[in-house]
Amino acid sequence: MRFLTKIIFFLSGISVIGLMLWFGMPNIQQAFKPVEVISVTITLNNKCSVDDDSFAVAVPGTDIIFPFKKGVARYRLKSDRKVQLISNPKYKSVRYVGIHIPVEKKMILEADCSTSPRLKGIFGSMKNQFKN
Repeated sequence: MRFLTKIIFFLSGISVIGLMLWFGMPNIQQAFKPVEVISVTITLNNKCSVDDDSFAVAVPGTDIIFPFKKGVARYRLKSDRKVQLISNPKYKSVRYVGIHIPVEKKMILEADCSTSPRLKGIFGSMKNQFKN
């Protein structure tokens, strides 16, 4: 009887730890999702004083860079990828590097030259972590 009680406590403890990890860490859930190729439509929200043609979208970790045409970029990417708003490589005098954003089917990337995108990302993460 004592052995059976120990096994029940052991199995329930493992189950509780597994559930805490599964629901507490979204990255674990992402690892088990199947990766598929999706059509991505990215719209540029340009708050800078330069043309939309000055920006492009890069896929970090690859050499894929695609420019905006009339403020929209379309591409087919794997669902586990991230994209980054950058300055168009054909314009050497403009430099802009945005933060990495996970891919969704419809996205809006904002180019705001008044505030650093990395700083916005840091403050956004802090706001989400310490929200009341």
